[in-house]
Amino acid sequence: MSKFALQHFSPAIAATGLLLTGQLLHAQNKYDILARAVQPYGALFYSKATTKAIQADVVLREGTLAAAEFLNQPLRVSLQIPDKLRVETLDPQHRVVFCRDGQRVWAYPRDFAATVAAAGRVTNRETRIPDFRLPLKDQEIVFIPALFRILRFESGSDSSGKSVWILDFRLAPEFTQAMKCDNWVASAVVNQDDFQLRRLRIESANWTGRFDVLATHFERALPPETWKAEAELANEATPIPPECFGSALGKISAIAMPR
Repeated sequence: MSKFALQHFSPAIAATGLLLTGQLLHAQNKYDILARAVQPYGALFYSKATTKAIQADVVLREGTLAAAEFLNQPLRVSLQIPDKLRVETLDPQHRVVFCRDGQRVWAYPRDFAATVAAAGRVTNRETRIPDFRLPLKDQEIVFIPALFRILRFESGSDSSGKSVWILDFRLAPEFTQAMKCDNWVASAVVNQDDFQLRRLRIESANWTGRFDVLATHFERALPPETWKAEAELANEATPIPPECFGSALGKISAIAMPR
């Protein structure tokens, strides 16, 4: 995001937060539920937070054609702020791994790594992968729910009878313009008892993704070995040039937020 956009983006968050305070008096439930659902994710980016990592088991139900390797099977996504990510299949008969540890990137197996590397942008200069971050200051993270407009809010139940909330929401138009991103709509299913995200679908004109959340764990940090290839993977764990990282995420992530 440009500095010009950020200068307009930050005051807009505060202003919208104040406006939202009035809205909450009339619609407290739905915005409070959205806030409680997204709070642990936003907190990862708070500079003084003690929790800096998440490990989530998910099943990708819908995605781009490039994400075919990951469809309809359990995946584990491990993220540690500011610069560590691992996405892997959990089926021992169909292991696919993509991992970033700082500026080091590797993938498994070798043929998947070759496909990822071939899709990367070739440059004549060294490319540094940026840290994972939000374009927000610490005091603005609390206003993350103010970035969204809730389009639908319903109470329901899943197939086992467990009570859930169903929300459709999108980024407010002023923030879509400030961030220069596509318009998109998200649909979320959230547990009523603990506000855990159960299902998420994001759709735009250019991409669509949907996944089920099986489990999430937030931690101070994940074990250092998380970012290394296990002994049984070592022979085919292949380094990926840093300039390929962005295109690789586009290949394996069905819900990557547009840049």
